[in-house]
Amino acid sequence: MRRLWAFAVVILLALPASAAVPVRVAVVANRYDSVEKCLQACRIPYTVIKYADLNHPDIYRRHDAIFFPSGMEPPPETSINILSRGTSIQGVTLREGHYELDRKELARKLRAFIDGGGSAYFSGYSWDILHGAYDDFSFFYGFPYIGSAGTIDLRLEEDLLGFVSSPRFSAHMPFSGWVAVKSISNADVLAGGRFDTPRGQKEGPVIVRLKRKRGEAYYTGYYTGETGNPIMRFLVIRVAFGRLLASLEAGAGRWDQTSGVRMVDMLLPGETSRRYTVPLKKGRNTIFFGSESGFFQADVYSGDALIASRQTWEREFALDVRATAEGMYGLRIFPAGNGRSIPYAISVKHGVRLVPYFRRVVLAFLFFLVIAALVFINRFMNPRKYSGRAR
Repeated sequence: MRRLWAFAVVILLALPASAAVPVRVAVVANRYDSVEKCLQACRIPYTVIKYADLNHPDIYRRHDAIFFPSGMEPPPETSINILSRGTSIQGVTLREGHYELDRKELARKLRAFIDGGGSAYFSGYSWDILHGAYDDFSFFYGFPYIGSAGTIDLRLEEDLLGFVSSPRFSAHMPFSGWVAVKSISNADVLAGGRFDTPRGQKEGPVIVRLKRKRGEAYYTGYYTGETGNPIMRFLVIRVAFGRLLASLEAGAGRWDQTSGVRMVDMLLPGETSRRYTVPLKKGRNTIFFGSESGFFQADVYSGDALIASRQTWEREFALDVRATAEGMYGLRIFPAGNGRSIPYAISVKHGVRLVPYFRRVVLAFLFFLVIAALVFINRFMNPRKYSGRAR
């Protein structure tokens, strides 16, 4: 029996990353954002679709995540024919096959996709598609394209801070005319900073998350084809495997704790572990972990001291951590066996875990207690109404 158990463990450890449920990812063909390089570096399969395909409803049914990179729309000069004799222009016509999207229909389909649980990525000049769906963007002087070339000292926040494990990141903007956002309503700012414009320095968000009903959309004014860039890694994996995080959150939310940082990642070839920075509250905290395949170990550090650890043959587990003080703690993830290129999700919660849906149980108890009290008071105030008559 022991030999059979050992053999089963060896087989499980040898399972490749492809054993996971394949994610359905689409990337719109573009000219400026090399997000495909980052997807390839993370070994995430994807399908390239055309800009003209975005009004087809099947595109949104067949995919869980869609990347809308900067420069999707074909340039005008590629869509026209110019008839001329010498320097005299005789006529201008649209080329055969030219296609113009119905923006209102696109906005409707995009809203339905994101609200229904889909994940979407937008960068640079694709802001107008996201704005058309939710009307959230605001710009300096009402004009988007005023960002000057140079370096921005980004201040990282929330999930991105935990993923990169640094509060600052130097982002190089290689060209002028990039989209400088003043604000985005109903959005979580993951990175922002001060940047140069032709009308002086301005400050605004550069990377944001828009949580809309069951899904999420991410917009970034900073993008690069560098495969080792931690910000691009965060965005690509988070969008591609958004449903994995949503599944983990559905289970973690049963305990009615306060939400903390959330991350999605994977170990790439050559990596032996991954380390993050997670803010913990004083007292009880819980780190929820989930993956579609493979097994992992989670260690929590206060400085260099190990304060909590768990390694289990379960794909979803919870690690309870008691923090002696509120602050930033280290979280390191180790794979067991062939655990690389397997996506996993992390969700940090604060507070004590008592029983699932504890708040609902308490509210239901209070509701019935109030009903019982009202019935008792009514009977006390009107005793004859409930008295019986002897026959």
